[in-house]
Amino acid sequence: MTEKTADRPEKKPRRRIDRRQFVQTIVSLGIAGTVVSFLSLLMSLLPSAGAAGEEGEVDNVFKYGPEKGTWYSDKSGTDVKLEDFDQVGKGAGVLWRGRIPAILIRVDESKLQGATATNGLVAFAASCTHLCCISTWHLDRPNEDVLFCRCHDGAFDPYNIVKDVMLNGAEYSGAKVIAGPPPRAAPIIPIEITDGKVAGVAKDLGLYDYCG
Repeated sequence: MTEKTADRPEKKPRRRIDRRQFVQTIVSLGIAGTVVSFLSLLMSLLPSAGAAGEEGEVDNVFKYGPEKGTWYSDKSGTDVKLEDFDQVGKGAGVLWRGRIPAILIRVDESKLQGATATNGLVAFAASCTHLCCISTWHLDRPNEDVLFCRCHDGAFDPYNIVKDVMLNGAEYSGAKVIAGPPPRAAPIIPIEITDGKVAGVAKDLGLYDYCG
């Protein structure tokens, strides 16, 4: 009597990848990922279509900042108006051209040296010239008339405007450093009043790109 044996499926031989092939595969994938990342970064840095036309359309009117617990907290994001600065010493953190943090102050014009106020107002770039933390006015040092950077206790005197030079060699005027590690003055922002709104003058914009 013949015994029948059940048919068994043949096992396919496994394809083995040696160590060299494995390493080559990983390296190839890594290079491909790096190239893709580089191209993505490059595309993000290129100006979008129509960017040149949009540059002239940027609103130069200052907008109130988002700081909490200030007299302008409920005005965050709105246009800054001259009538809001009704007394000497009143100041606010504002945003200029949608991306440049600044400080606007009503000063005692008789004490201002090295510059002329516009309707009693002066404005400065708020990014500290040390490591680009944001300076404040009467928030961290409410009893001192200084632009104060809490990161490393840097301080600038808004009443003493001096000449200084950026790393790129550009000359400018700004609030003198009076304490801490900041290496250069806080750049002053020329201002103008239009229909009661306070705006920065878009001149020498490269001066305000020191934080990248």
